[in-house]
Amino acid sequence: MWIAPFLPQFLAEFPDVRIEAEFSNRFVDLVAENFDVAVRLGSLEDSRLVARKVATRRRLLCAAPSYLARRGRPETPQALLDHSCLGFTGFQTFPAWEMTDRQGRRMRVEVSGPLISDDAEVLVEAAVQGVGLMMSTDWLVGRELTDGRLVPILEDWTLADEGAVYVVMPSAKGQAAKTRAFADWIGKRFSPEPPWRHALISPAPSGTG
Repeated sequence: MWIAPFLPQFLAEFPDVRIEAEFSNRFVDLVAENFDVAVRLGSLEDSRLVARKVATRRRLLCAAPSYLARRGRPETPQALLDHSCLGFTGFQTFPAWEMTDRQGRRMRVEVSGPLISDDAEVLVEAAVQGVGLMMSTDWLVGRELTDGRLVPILEDWTLADEGAVYVVMPSAKGQAAKTRAFADWIGKRFSPEPPWRHALISPAPSGTG
């Protein structure tokens, strides 16, 4: 979504480099599987890796304007119990959504709804079509927020997140110039603001409930 559009630009700037790109939700072993570099979301636990943080991300709750027009906008976390919520089984706290208000009060709500999946993009499409509310990251729904297909809800509450966006490499020792070049290049494309962040500073469309 955000890396692929940059690859042709990188190849134009570094024409002697050949890229074999693998896009997968699988947690690959960079060392054992001979990967030069990876872009990884979340928290890092493998101490063998050299990691460079290139961007932040944040979780949020969102919904389609059509859903909010039909069901109303929840004003408190407890109100989520009366709404259709889309569940991503990849979250560690599934099916609970955890959030904190500006006073530091924590709330944990076990949500339910008509659709759960291990594929977040399936849930994004369902949310856009008004099936239910969704917990997501700005990385995943940046485009939908930008064009108004989804709008944020419960914005006074902060959702527990897991890490950031990193470029990771197996080792700094003997690192190839092409690997360093790619890591530097991607880092610059995500700085000072990553492309998905623009969605959150765009004004929400009127009439969204």
